[in-house]
Amino acid sequence: MTSPQPKEPTWESYRSFLQTRWEEFLGSCKSEREMQEFLERHPCLLPGATNDIAEGSHHGATFSAVIRQPSLEGLGPKRLPDFMWVRRGSGVIYPICVEIEDPKKVWFNKGTREMPGVPSADLTQAMDQLVEWKIWFSKEENQSIFKKIYAPAHTHWRIEPRYVLVYGRDSEFRQGTSTHKGPDHMRHKRDLMRRDKEHFLTFDRLAPKPEGGKYATITRRGDGWELHAVPPTFSLDPYCEDLCEIIGEPGDAISRAEIMTPEWKGYLIAKWKEMREEVLSRQNAVFLPRGH
Repeated sequence: MTSPQPKEPTWESYRSFLQTRWEEFLGSCKSEREMQEFLERHPCLLPGATNDIAEGSHHGATFSAVIRQPSLEGLGPKRLPDFMWVRRGSGVIYPICVEIEDPKKVWFNKGTREMPGVPSADLTQAMDQLVEWKIWFSKEENQSIFKKIYAPAHTHWRIEPRYVLVYGRDSEFRQGTSTHKGPDHMRHKRDLMRRDKEHFLTFDRLAPKPEGGKYATITRRGDGWELHAVPPTFSLDPYCEDLCEIIGEPGDAISRAEIMTPEWKGYLIAKWKEMREEVLSRQNAVFLPRGH
């Protein structure tokens, strides 16, 4: 860039802002839709922003982003997770599909000490979503389609999906706030309900993760991609080349970013254009006939 780089927002300032905002929001959130929109703006809160879910995914997230409501299309009915990370390890693609629910929903119906509560209908339905994703990924044809769309540079790698359910609040399993006669028993019951490759979290367990502070939120539209949101700590390092390649116009999303200075927004938009031109120029050079 010919112009000097403005001061980049710090992780500590963003973390402090977000931690306060998140705690307030958890107490006032009225619907799953509100929760979806909040997490789209702040993907560093989502499980999978680090390798906490897919432990071998040390290469980070494909496209330097989380994908909002990705369409899984192929054999069988279309599936639509709320979020999906596509992380990479050594020869492995880790799709991390995340289902979120209204945080006011309970895990278990109220029971007694002699007759503990049973899973709520809402929980049963949410867990069934994870099973449907497992069925989709179990088909080899669907895996091939997935790799062409979400991991085009690694179509020869194997796929090892992970499935995450974010549901309810810690208060359901805490002495003094739980409506259950034996909250410790119910917490243990919840943990034992997890099936292979599944992860259960309450919304209270979500916290800002520094690595996630550099990730954007993107949406697939037809055969292309849209930048939906970026956090204030988003910056364009070399790992963002694949993101700049698929996104041509980042301005609207960057302009909506919270606590980001106008100077940093302008810098990012200009830097994005520059990086995209460099990536496309290199690609064109590869395909030019000899002698050109």
